Amino acid sequence: MSDKPKKGNTFKIVIILLLLLVVVGGAAFATMYFMGGKSTSATEKPAKAKEINELTYPLDEFLVNLTDEDGKRYLKVKVVIGYEDNKDLTTELETKKPIIRDVINVLFRAKKTTDFSATGVEDIKKQLIVNINPVLTKGKISNIYFTDILVQ
Repeated sequence: MSDKPKKGNTFKIVIILLLLLVVVGGAAFATMYFMGGKSTSATEKPAKAKEINELTYPLDEFLVNLTDEDGKRYLKVKVVIGYEDNKDLTTELETKKPIIRDVINVLFRAKKTTDFSATGVEDIKKQLIVNINPVLTKGKISNIYFTDILVQ
């Protein structure tokens, strides 16, 4: 008779443990569900704020030698300028295209292949914006986009 109560107690302990596991799992799922929903909406808001009537102006393709020691490295990239909707700036970009291309060529020729890492590309874009904006009088550019990039 002493065996039956032990089996009943073991069965009750297993049931309680399973119920605890279900409750903890449900709480973890609910936490992940609600936390995931908040982080997604938080990341969507800045993307919507960035969609401010931005125009783009393509500067065609650049092909330049890089300053690596072996002297056989080159960069091939298509550059596009992003700026806020401004008709005067559009006209100025068209008329100053050769000057802007020269500014970009000078900056690219001073770079090495190692400068074109993931973080390096963002730094180069910032440098381009800083170097191009003083050339412009009718407005300022806000972004630089590389549509194609090849470092070899």
